[in-house]
Amino acid sequence: MRTKGWQNVLAFTLVQHIKTKSFIIGTILTCVILSAVCVLTNILPVMMGADEAIEDAVENTGDTYKDFESIYVIDETGILIDVDFAEANELGAVMSKTDKDADSLVDELSVKETAEALVKLTEIKDTNGGVISYSANVYYSEGSSGESADSLSDLIYMLVDKRRMANLGVSEEDYPKTLIDVDCTALKAGSKQVDMFTSIINYIVPLILPIVLFILIFAYGSTVAQSIATEKTSRVMELLLVSVRPLAIVIGKVLAMGIVSFGQVILVSIVCGISFAVSAPFGFIGKMTSILANSDIINTAGESAAQAGVSLDEIEAAKAIGELLKNFTPLNIILIFAIFIFGFLFYSLIAALVGASISRMEDLAMAMQPYSLMGVLGMYLADFPVIFNAENLSTGVVETNPVQVFSYYFPLSSPFALPGAIILGNLGTAQALIATVILAAFVVLIAIVVSKVYEAIILHSGNRIKFGDILKMAMRK
Repeated sequence: MRTKGWQNVLAFTLVQHIKTKSFIIGTILTCVILSAVCVLTNILPVMMGADEAIEDAVENTGDTYKDFESIYVIDETGILIDVDFAEANELGAVMSKTDKDADSLVDELSVKETAEALVKLTEIKDTNGGVISYSANVYYSEGSSGESADSLSDLIYMLVDKRRMANLGVSEEDYPKTLIDVDCTALKAGSKQVDMFTSIINYIVPLILPIVLFILIFAYGSTVAQSIATEKTSRVMELLLVSVRPLAIVIGKVLAMGIVSFGQVILVSIVCGISFAVSAPFGFIGKMTSILANSDIINTAGESAAQAGVSLDEIEAAKAIGELLKNFTPLNIILIFAIFIFGFLFYSLIAALVGASISRMEDLAMAMQPYSLMGVLGMYLADFPVIFNAENLSTGVVETNPVQVFSYYFPLSSPFALPGAIILGNLGTAQALIATVILAAFVVLIAIVVSKVYEAIILHSGNRIKFGDILKMAMRK
C-alpha cells in the first residue's frame, strides 16, 4: 500500500519534534507570556485605579464647576434673572453678575492662581432683530481646569435653556420633558445597531483572531516544509524511502505536526484559562462575572445601578460579554476546532509539496514565497473587511460587506475568517457548516494532488520544481 508505514513516520516525527529544546522552550515561553497577558488584562485596570476613576467620574459628572471659587457673569442678553443665579448657587456654583469690562477681566484671570471663571453671554439675531441663538464663552483662570470649565458650560446651557423655556410658558415641572433626545441613525437593510462595547468586540475579535490563527497555522505548516526539506537534503529521506513509501512520509509528518499544533493550542488554552480563573476574583473579569450572575443588576439602571456599586458602562460591558458567550455553543466550538484542523491540513499539505520540491536548503526560502503569499492573502482577506468597516463600527452599526462574505467561503481565508464570524454570530449554523464543508472539500482536493505528485517530486534532485510544474504534473497523472 502507498500509505503503509505512516504510523512509524508519525511517531518518529512526533518524538523528534517534541524533544527538541526549541519546542520545549518555545512552548514554556508562550504559556508564560500569554498567561501573564491574561492576568494583566484582568487585573491591570484595577491596579491602575480604573474602578476608582469610574466611580469618581460617575460621582463628579456635571458638577466639577463647584471647584470654582468665583464665577463672574457678563450677561449681554439679559435672559438670566435673579432666580437663575439663586438656583446656580444652590447647585454649588458661586455665580454672580459683574459690570467689569470683559477684556480686562480675562487678562486678570490669565495670571490668577485661584480657581475663577468668567462667563460672557451674547445673542445672535436675524435681520429682523429676532434672536436665533445664544452664545456663552467661558474663560477660566490659570488655577482652574478645562474639565471644570466644561462642566460650567453645561450648567450655563441648562440655566439659559430652562429660562428660555420658562419665557415661552413651559413650567418647571414640564421642563424635563423638553430634554428628551431624538437619536436618528441611518441603517442599511441587513445591518444591525449595537452598543459601544458590542461594537468594540465586533471590531477586535475579527481583527485579532485571524492574525493569531495565521501565526499558528502558517507557523506549523512552515515547520512541515522545513522538516521534509531538511530530511531530503540531508539524505535521511533516502533511508526512510527504503522501508516507507513517499506518500506515507507526508501523511505521517502532516499528522504529527497536526497533533503537535493541536496539543500546543490546547495546552496554551488551558494555561490561559487557569490564569483567568485564578486572577478573576481580583480583577475586571471577576466584576463582569458577578454582574452577569446577577440578573437584577443587568436589568437595572441609573440610581439602582449606583447603589449596587456598578456603573452603567460596566452593565453595558457585561451585557456585551454575555451576548458573546451565548455563541459558544457545543456545535460552534466543534466547528471552530474543525476549521482549525482543516486549515492546518490545507496549508500543511501545500507546505509539504514545497519542502519536497527542493534539493538544497538554500532554495527553501525562494520556494516558500508562493506559500507565504497564499497565507498573507488569506489573512488579508479576513482582516481587510473589518478595517474597512471600522467607520461604521464607530457609530455602532455592524454590517457585513461582500468581501467579508467571500472570505468566509474562500479556502485561503476561511480558516482565518470563519472562527471570528462564528463567535460573533455573524454566520448562521447552516452557513458555517457550508463554509466548513467547502474548506474540507479543498483539503481533500489538495490531498489528491499530493497523492498524485509527491512520490515524483520527493525523488527529484537538481533544480527546484516550481509551483506551476507541480500543478502540471498533477493534471497529467
